[in-house]
Amino acid sequence: MRIVILTHSEDRHYYFCNKIIEKTGDVVGVFTGAKTVNKSRFENIKRTIEKRETVTYVKNKFLNLVFKKDGDRFKAEKKEAEIKFFSGATRHFHENHKNLCIGTVSAKYRSINVQHYVSLIADLKPDIIVVMGTCLIGKAIMSSAKHVVNIHTGLSPYYRGGRTNLWPFIENEYGRFGVTIHLMSQGIDSGNIIFTDRPNVFEDDNYATINCKCILLGTDLMVEAINLIEKGEMNSIEQWTKGKLFLNRDWNSQIANKYFKIRGVFIEEHCRLDKNNTLPNAKLIKNGLEV
Repeated sequence: MRIVILTHSEDRHYYFCNKIIEKTGDVVGVFTGAKTVNKSRFENIKRTIEKRETVTYVKNKFLNLVFKKDGDRFKAEKKEAEIKFFSGATRHFHENHKNLCIGTVSAKYRSINVQHYVSLIADLKPDIIVVMGTCLIGKAIMSSAKHVVNIHTGLSPYYRGGRTNLWPFIENEYGRFGVTIHLMSQGIDSGNIIFTDRPNVFEDDNYATINCKCILLGTDLMVEAINLIEKGEMNSIEQWTKGKLFLNRDWNSQIANKYFKIRGVFIEEHCRLDKNNTLPNAKLIKNGLEV
């Protein structure tokens, strides 16, 4: 099997790369920086107007200013957790696997979906493309391999989009932290599911540590999915509900303020429910079957 990895450029992404490379031995190319879409300021303004998001944009700018301390604290929490879980992964990749890096998205080629990268990916003749932390992947890339599989750090179909292990705090829904391995589709985190699972959560956890645990768990599940594909034994299931979708425009620093107000109490109650085996039901999937 020939595997290509599409991902971004933080330690957590390189951790994912290192594990896939070392556990499978089948990776023929890695593309990094793939979350980036290099649009001009004019293009961003035009898109905001066309999408009728001007009011939301102004509102979020204002709230980010008012609750700046909370936004900064949220970023710091995330950074601290990722250092704890993934520190050194970037260095390890460059010391051991740099030869596999075929390209990094930059201003010259504005996104992973431009023809330059599409051609490079096609030239590698991948059987499997695995994806973590990129922008939306276009049809041209998805047609480049028989299997295109994504790791989503959220429990699909219940929570799709961005920061999906944060929103259960805000929505006051216990038992909805998790990770999903699914086939790529034109929707956002909406493709057929191969695996879902939930991490162990303890009272000293927070959004950032839970999300990191989901990356660890999801990386192992991705390796398992690749092994099943290679054996011809992979199964998947259609998502049974639309769930909740959160986009970038749904986030602002006031959300961080709300999160910090409820974080401790929410985690404590989540752990109590888990200990008593009374967490709300969530359908979990293993190789396309409910468990």
